[in-house]
Amino acid sequence: MTPESDAPPGYDADDVAPRPIPDAKLPIYSVALDVSGQCNLACGYCAEAASQPARPPMTPSVLDSALRFLARDKIAGVRPSIRIGSGEPLLSLPLLKKLNRLLGNSDTSIDVFLTTNGTLIDEKTADWLANTGWHIKISLDGYQAAHDRWRCDRQGRPTHKRAAQAVAYLTARCPERTSVAAVLCHGTDPREVFGAIANLGIRRIELLPVASIPVGDEGDPRPRAVDVENYLTFIETYARSLIEGNPDKIPTLVRFEECLHRLMGYGNTLLVCGAGRSFICAGPDGVLYPCFRFAGVEGYILGDCSSGIDVQAQENFLKHAGRPAAQRPGCRSCWATPVCGGPCFSVAEFFGPGDGAPDEVHCAYKLADVRSAFRVVEHLRKQDSEKLLKFLPIDLDAV
Repeated sequence: MTPESDAPPGYDADDVAPRPIPDAKLPIYSVALDVSGQCNLACGYCAEAASQPARPPMTPSVLDSALRFLARDKIAGVRPSIRIGSGEPLLSLPLLKKLNRLLGNSDTSIDVFLTTNGTLIDEKTADWLANTGWHIKISLDGYQAAHDRWRCDRQGRPTHKRAAQAVAYLTARCPERTSVAAVLCHGTDPREVFGAIANLGIRRIELLPVASIPVGDEGDPRPRAVDVENYLTFIETYARSLIEGNPDKIPTLVRFEECLHRLMGYGNTLLVCGAGRSFICAGPDGVLYPCFRFAGVEGYILGDCSSGIDVQAQENFLKHAGRPAAQRPGCRSCWATPVCGGPCFSVAEFFGPGDGAPDEVHCAYKLADVRSAFRVVEHLRKQDSEKLLKFLPIDLDAV
């Protein structure tokens, strides 16, 4: 959380000013499915274990109801999407196969994104996932020591080998649809995390500082000042590699790419995501929530798949837990807010300092991204505008 005076030289807030958030009800074009309600791992930093109750698996009838709910709002020119995660979705593989069959018979093309810990993926499952056409994100915390420090199964066994094998299976079958998300904890070297994942052939990597309180006896995973400094050094080096090297040969850091887009005027917002607005989560029992991280938490119920959104409950969420960054302490005066979008709603609610304010450590990581991304944009704008065009989120040849 830094005031306008701390903005980097050359930064102009007017260049990245977002469009106003519409007052009208937004159509829902993305639904999250909490298909399993449980996980086969016992990660020491699991945000769900720290904030959400146990949930039963989703039934086939609830899946049908959730798909009908998604089909209610049809928007011309907007491709709907389904996000599958929360717990370990492959525990409900038969339900996923039913979903794939249902989507195969649909007249509407739908993008599907599945997040998994990878430990249940063998070659047969990898073949099936590749054939679905879905986008697969595997949770893998980089190198073995960092991953196995926190990500063990319920028997206390390490899981890095299985997760890395899942990455190998899927990069061999559908590399363009396979990505990795890594959680950065105290003592984790982001440079080594990035390198280990890139060496597996992954082209899209998401690095996230841990967003939880300790849930086991392994210690406190939350980053300290030294971890922020290490990340700052790493991201500055990454930015320099984009300036000096060939971006096509450098794996994409998803959060960093998002900052680049917004600094070029694409996707600027005072909302970190569409949760509770255009994006809704269907819990295993058909109850609706703003996103995965709120599933099962009674105070955040927004309706159910059968009857739809409870307008009053939704309005209450939008005024409080889901309010825009400009209405949050700390974010109001921060120069980077239009690029950042503000804190994750669930992280601010469950793990923040209170009153919807963002966590200062998370802010430090995000500010490091924004500053370094701004350096890339400013340098290339002045020195190599042709290379800068490679970072645009549009296909210039199709324009």
